[in-house]
Amino acid sequence: LDPRINEHFLWHGTTPEGAIGISNSGFRIALAGSRAGTYFGRGCYFAECSSKSDEYARGGDNLLAGVFALLLCRVACGSLFRTVEPDSKAIEVALAGGEYDAVLGDREASAGTFREF
Repeated sequence: LDPRINEHFLWHGTTPEGAIGISNSGFRIALAGSRAGTYFGRGCYFAECSSKSDEYARGGDNLLAGVFALLLCRVACGSLFRTVEPDSKAIEVALAGGEYDAVLGDREASAGTFREF
């Protein structure tokens, strides 16, 4: 892992079909929020704890019914804008300013749960 780009191994929960698509083509921002919310804005969501990402995993269709997917991803986080609550205006301004590359939704600090990247 490269600390110069704030790189981490993080979890992403999805469907088996989503995992196959991500594995083949990468993450598509256009699909952000199509299966789950966008609490901290549109983007790809990751977590340090698999149990958090498991909340977003869903069962597949047909032969994949009852199968849930978690991906362990190598994520270049860059400079993180930390927030303890969803504030779309502050997040938008922070990311547009060029100082930050991504958002850290620190629900661990605000609600005692998990951090979301």
